[in-house]
Amino acid sequence: MRRKCVLLALTALGLAALHLTAQQPASSKPTAKPIRLSPAGGIVTGSVKDTTGAVIPGAAIILTDENGGTTETKTGSDGTYTVRGVPPGTYSISATLPGLAQNGGVAVLVSTGQTARADLVMRPAEVKQEVTVAEDNPTQLGLQPSQNVDALVFKGTDLESLPDDPDDLQQDLQALAGPSAGPNGGEIYVDGFSSGRLPPKESIREIRINQNPFSSEYDKLGFGRIEIFTKPGSDKFHGTAFYDASDGAWNARNPFVTTHPVPSFLAQTFGGNVSGPINHRASFFLDVERRQIDDNGILNAYDPTTFLPDRGFTPMPQQRTTLSPRVDYQLSTNNTLSMRYSYLDLNRNLWGVGLSSLPDNGYSFKQKQQLAQVTETAVLSTHLVTETRFQFHHDVLGQNDVSTDPQVIVPSTFETGGAGFGPCAGNACRGSSQIEDNYEIQNYTTITHGKHTIKFGAREREDTLSYYTPANFNGTFTFASFNAYQITEKGVLAGLPISQIIAAGGGAKQFSINTGNPSVSSNMFDEGAFIQDDWRATQRLTVSAGLRWEGQTNIHDWHDAAPRFSFAWAPGKSNSRSGAPSLVFRGGFGMFYVRYPNVNSLYTQQYNGTNQISYLVQNPAFFQTLGPNGTLEFDIPPLSSLPVSTNPAVRFIAGNDLRAPYLVQSAFSVERQLNRRTTLTVNLTDTRGVHQFVTSDINAPLPDGVRPLGNIGDIYQYQSAGLLKQMQVIARVNTQLGRRVSMFGAYIWNNAHSNTDGNLCASSFGCGTSTPVNQYDLDAEWSRSSLDIENRMFLVGTLNAPWRVMLSPFITASSGVPFNITTGSDYFGSGVLNARPAFASEGISTPYGYLNPNPTPGEALIPRNLGTGPAQFTVNLRLSRTWGFGTTKFAGPSGGARASGGGGPGGGRGFGGRGGFGSGLTEHRYNLTLSLSARNLLNRANLLAPVGVIGSPFFLQSIGIAGGYQAELNPTDNRRIDVQLRFQF
Repeated sequence: MRRKCVLLALTALGLAALHLTAQQPASSKPTAKPIRLSPAGGIVTGSVKDTTGAVIPGAAIILTDENGGTTETKTGSDGTYTVRGVPPGTYSISATLPGLAQNGGVAVLVSTGQTARADLVMRPAEVKQEVTVAEDNPTQLGLQPSQNVDALVFKGTDLESLPDDPDDLQQDLQALAGPSAGPNGGEIYVDGFSSGRLPPKESIREIRINQNPFSSEYDKLGFGRIEIFTKPGSDKFHGTAFYDASDGAWNARNPFVTTHPVPSFLAQTFGGNVSGPINHRASFFLDVERRQIDDNGILNAYDPTTFLPDRGFTPMPQQRTTLSPRVDYQLSTNNTLSMRYSYLDLNRNLWGVGLSSLPDNGYSFKQKQQLAQVTETAVLSTHLVTETRFQFHHDVLGQNDVSTDPQVIVPSTFETGGAGFGPCAGNACRGSSQIEDNYEIQNYTTITHGKHTIKFGAREREDTLSYYTPANFNGTFTFASFNAYQITEKGVLAGLPISQIIAAGGGAKQFSINTGNPSVSSNMFDEGAFIQDDWRATQRLTVSAGLRWEGQTNIHDWHDAAPRFSFAWAPGKSNSRSGAPSLVFRGGFGMFYVRYPNVNSLYTQQYNGTNQISYLVQNPAFFQTLGPNGTLEFDIPPLSSLPVSTNPAVRFIAGNDLRAPYLVQSAFSVERQLNRRTTLTVNLTDTRGVHQFVTSDINAPLPDGVRPLGNIGDIYQYQSAGLLKQMQVIARVNTQLGRRVSMFGAYIWNNAHSNTDGNLCASSFGCGTSTPVNQYDLDAEWSRSSLDIENRMFLVGTLNAPWRVMLSPFITASSGVPFNITTGSDYFGSGVLNARPAFASEGISTPYGYLNPNPTPGEALIPRNLGTGPAQFTVNLRLSRTWGFGTTKFAGPSGGARASGGGGPGGGRGFGGRGGFGSGLTEHRYNLTLSLSARNLLNRANLLAPVGVIGSPFFLQSIGIAGGYQAELNPTDNRRIDVQLRFQF
């Protein structure tokens, strides 16, 4: 009951405010009286046409008298209008319709009993003539919290310039958002919800990035936040059909592919959408998309039998189908209801193959995802709006191993055998399955009162995980080095006993295997409530203050209060033309919590020592034997015969003091209007992370070899003991050069240090850098964080060239990613192979100095994340051309504005509403657009971070390309050209 108190209290408060405000009369400003029509008056009639002479139905006609009084009507299906009973006098006639502008004003003199005619001409509106508020225009500074000029808004043409593939689109949006402060990155919201996949671009109406960073409405800092809004239905029938293809014949191949013939590649995406009215109260939008990729797993490994390099490839086809219908219903004049459903079916016949993962280490991957959203918006008065939202998300994953053999791992050299998801036996493939159900409900209320805008509400979420995971039931052998593996294999083939092989330097470093019940489930509930007041204290100062409260189950942490504060101050004189300030100082402070993930609660149940037991044997005296027919066979003894010290070996528990980490973040920025079309902002952000997640073996051997809790194996405990310090300086320029060119660019300097990278263990022995080398000395882990990418920049532009050709470049560059250098061993007996070498006067020569891979106890180890990967530089370019044909879209009985997403203006607002170049469509009803998209246009080989394991033959070498194609595990092509044909009506 306690966990629902805040939500109920906030909901009750919102309903009370609705009741009180609804009874208050709306504020009444002096307005002109409407024109009083009478039978004794005159008649005004006429027609409305476009510049081609086509009639325009549905245009709003406004008749205005000399005192400002008005009366309105609309043109009929033939484009004509008539107003009867108009009192004598002089009037002005105007016509409005989204996407069109009146071609000059018309005055008319009306006499009693007479007919006056006024014909109007309209033409396609240029965006510079649209009325935009300062809040939507980043080239004009403002003081509202959402008017920070480093925010971006994409819609219309600017949205069309982004990638069509949802995975590539997400990658580019995250690049535009910049590095979010803290270890968990930014967050993506879809229609106000904090979970769910990125929808297809064809169903997206608008994207907002980095708005209102210190709002208490959100649980994470606004820098890095991406908000996506899907298209509603429209009042006229519109639709789109498209086909997108990329063929390896016109691409540039992966530089690591040396085989002949080279692997073929083909990616195809096709689909479309249709929207229109259901009745006078309801409309719909339906989007369908199918993606097929004939992909490949590009290998750069060593063959485990020949010991020679393997740069082959394995075909890995995949198919993805999505369906997204949406219905909008006008419940009443002030109440609207939106309902959206999303379905995804993803099938990868073979996955997980590439780089050092060999084909028999692959697995099939299937995902089915369903999502339902309902949003009700009530406008109770001019001062009060409330929104209630509900989302249900159902996700099912299934994986099946290709091989039933034990897995053999030589880090960063090769991985072979079963992948660890569970084997297929004959025709039965139970494998691993993961089912996730979660719901989210929100109730938010906004009240405007004088100079205050107050928003409050609550959100609650519940997440249920049900896993069937026979992971590692076949066992895993891990070798410290490729040399140790070769000695072992050659010794086994020669018939040598394992003791002799180990004495020669061979043998696996460890063997692990799981047994028990593979079924486990976990449930987590969390909620957050907030209140926020944006106060326009003076014409030059806005102050925002808010408080957020969060709590969750699974940990004893129900007191997460997060205060937020920000201000915007404009000293000096305002811009003489617009009245907007020319200089704005912004600052803010806030606390932001990170929720303890439900999946880690599931691990504590899965590996609790009774439900599922995980055995770990250090330096096992077994591996393979030579069978009677000369083949190698794995020789794994019964688990009951393993030494008592490994029975059971591993458990996962949550510490009693485990709590949600939080980030204390503060920012200060200067925004400057350089000229009428250009703004510059420089932002300084400081982050301090406290209670960051770390995983420690609390029963690791002490220096004398004794385990503090007895000989009962390793016990990994999730703890909140980590620290993070991060500083960022971000400079952004936003400019529009004339009517045809717009650009947005940013440079980010970043410095981050921590003693944990915050990534909790995802499997028994995959803890990585979130587990310290010395379990009893976390201070020794303090070093540069994996977030410490020192320099980043990007430049995005839109150019409207002649002949309706649009060019959209997207340039990104960054310093190398930090990487850890390890020996592939475990010095302290914790079962995690993350030991680091020590600096030495001689030993292994590296760019970082000589390294000793076998330091003695007490010798200082090299810092964590000492290495730095190669720098990255990518140029993407999109080119498109649109042809219009048929009648103009304003002509005929079925005409009306071509609304982009439901009747509004079709034009994009540029990057953040800067005044773009329209929707990119012609004035004709039918439009055909041809687009060419080049990712990595210059064919630069952007390499992955080098291998950091000393025992690998690839040590300090990059074995693959970073690529820019998120749907592909290992890109087949280094440069990719996509051709798209889109038809719209």
